[in-house]
Amino acid sequence: MKSELKELGLTDKEVDVYLAGLRLGPTTAQYLADASEVKRSTVYFVIDGLKKHGLINQTFRGRKKFFEMASPEKLTKFVDNDKNKLKKKEGVINKIISDLQIMASKSEFASDIKIYEGYDETMRILFELAKTKSPTYGFYTSHYFLPEDLERAKKATAEFNKIKRRAKSKLYIITDQIPLSSKFFPSADEELREFRFLSEDVKLPAMVDITDDIVALTSIRDGYSCIVIKNKTIADTLRIIHGIVWQSLENKKQLE
Repeated sequence: MKSELKELGLTDKEVDVYLAGLRLGPTTAQYLADASEVKRSTVYFVIDGLKKHGLINQTFRGRKKFFEMASPEKLTKFVDNDKNKLKKKEGVINKIISDLQIMASKSEFASDIKIYEGYDETMRILFELAKTKSPTYGFYTSHYFLPEDLERAKKATAEFNKIKRRAKSKLYIITDQIPLSSKFFPSADEELREFRFLSEDVKLPAMVDITDDIVALTSIRDGYSCIVIKNKTIADTLRIIHGIVWQSLENKKQLE
């Protein structure tokens, strides 16, 4: 397989780092260096080369830089780069894509998992999800908001509501018994959302938003972080679970 990748124009070290990155998934330069047995000082030059080929993406988790190899299908771009070798390259690519996909450590849907850290990034992603015209089904909590975060959380919710009004989509929220939950959604927005309240002793450790084929899991304990999963099967499953809980709380439409 290395020889086929080299035929596409990759150097020995680019091949080693690319294959190591596929096995690792999103990772740091240090882990890429260790897994590929390429010196860390050299890895950054190799990463630059892979970027020029369009075979590596760079993301941040907080302040930490992560690298993720592009899907093996990206190798097809080499076909367009040299029309004279079109047939040869197509043969090479078709031969190795399936092997590379098996090698990749992530499953088909796991490649659509993104992690965002910090308050600003978490809110940005939730605002983006709010733009969908489909209903949002949520499990919300107020238990773990720090006192100093309540005011900005209230403002963020007001902005979230504004976006949902523009999208003309509704929220169906299962939440805790803390009055703060309903106060975040003013009476002027009653046509926008419906509440069902959990038992007083239930304290959700995270919040869940489900819309279309996307699920967002948001933690507000020990700092803000949001995991976004784009997968229709998972979204449909959690929507069914939400519906079951929603029906069981038919008589819990008001705070106790």
